[in-house]
Amino acid sequence: MSSRVIDFHTHIFPDKVAAEAIPKMESSSGHQTFTDGTVKGLVASMDAGGIEKSIALPVATNPEKVSSINRFGASIGEPRLCMFGAIHPKAQSWREHLEEILGYGMPGVKLHPDYQNFYPDDPEVLPVFAAFRDSGLLVFFHAGEDLSFQPPNRGGPARIAALLETLPGLKVLAAHMGGFQMWDEVETHLVGKPVYMDTSFSIGYMSDERIRTMIRRHGEDYILFGTDSPWMDQSEEVKNVLGLGLGSAAEEKIFFANALRLIPESAG
Repeated sequence: MSSRVIDFHTHIFPDKVAAEAIPKMESSSGHQTFTDGTVKGLVASMDAGGIEKSIALPVATNPEKVSSINRFGASIGEPRLCMFGAIHPKAQSWREHLEEILGYGMPGVKLHPDYQNFYPDDPEVLPVFAAFRDSGLLVFFHAGEDLSFQPPNRGGPARIAALLETLPGLKVLAAHMGGFQMWDEVETHLVGKPVYMDTSFSIGYMSDERIRTMIRRHGEDYILFGTDSPWMDQSEEVKNVLGLGLGSAAEEKIFFANALRLIPESAG
């Protein structure tokens, strides 16, 4: 395997927020966490799992909290974490928040269609995504079902594919191999398209043979290692990817090289 591993999908919270939010999310999802959701907890998990760097992804469920979330991300100062920005696509102040994100030097934004109540291809939010494209930001979607929400879910693969058709050149990452528990739709609408996917919440939820086939059909250059920590154990997820038997060249791309192509080592 690669001697270097970047986890492209993690979550952290301010200490006080983590103490309140993690138990609530465990209750709503029925899924236990593997860290306490703090910066210290994530770094300890990285040490245990041999993770060189983690991409931390915030979600602004409330438009009024966007600026404070971004200030928290910009203030962490942990060199092994790269912070994405928070933005709410339906907030009237989205342009100001975009300028905040760019000013902090954050390389991308995280969006969750279910928590934020929008569809990726909704004409109402297309100006926001056009601005992301023009700014060169990577747009990271929660894709597919979510354990805390009942279907139907807003971030389906077909919706993301429609957005890509409308705004060619937009850099998109669809989490959970393109759409958690919606992999038939992923294979129909996203496989082979210019969209990145991560490995989080995929291995163990579909057969190893299916995920190997999806990776090969989609192209190893568009797959990134992700765990969704604290919801998955980083150490075990490294082992799970290695267990797919993809070969050292593919593992190098998935664990490290593809991430560096999207986010230079100088990124915070």
